[in-house]
Amino acid sequence: MAKSLALLLAMVIGGHGLLGLFIEGEHLLGIFSVDITLDLIYLGSAALLIVAAVVDVSPVTFRILLGVVAASQLVLGFAGLTDQHLYGAAHTGLTLMDQLVFFANGGAALVIALFPHPQLALWEEQAEPASGRGARGNGVG
Repeated sequence: MAKSLALLLAMVIGGHGLLGLFIEGEHLLGIFSVDITLDLIYLGSAALLIVAAVVDVSPVTFRILLGVVAASQLVLGFAGLTDQHLYGAAHTGLTLMDQLVFFANGGAALVIALFPHPQLALWEEQAEPASGRGARGNGVG
């Protein structure tokens, strides 16, 4: 389940970064900052999450990859609290929604990293369906 959630988070973060590449210098929907620096951080975070979700990595590596994503998003969130323009990296200026996105993404990545069994496969094998035969195997129940 942890790998599935990491992949879902990658789609959300990557989608935000990908859309932002086409809308530079203004706010997306009037509420999200879409500066190139933020877009690259989003796309890099999405790439790390995809690697963690799809590639067969150890639980420690999985937690490290998600920890890097969590740290990058939380650092952006806390830096945005001190300076609305992220010290020149976000020229359009951050909004309240940007702050919520940073903390939500960082918190989600941190929670996923702390799952007890992150090594579970993304798509688990399902057991074969029962044949309908009884315990003796002769069709009589």
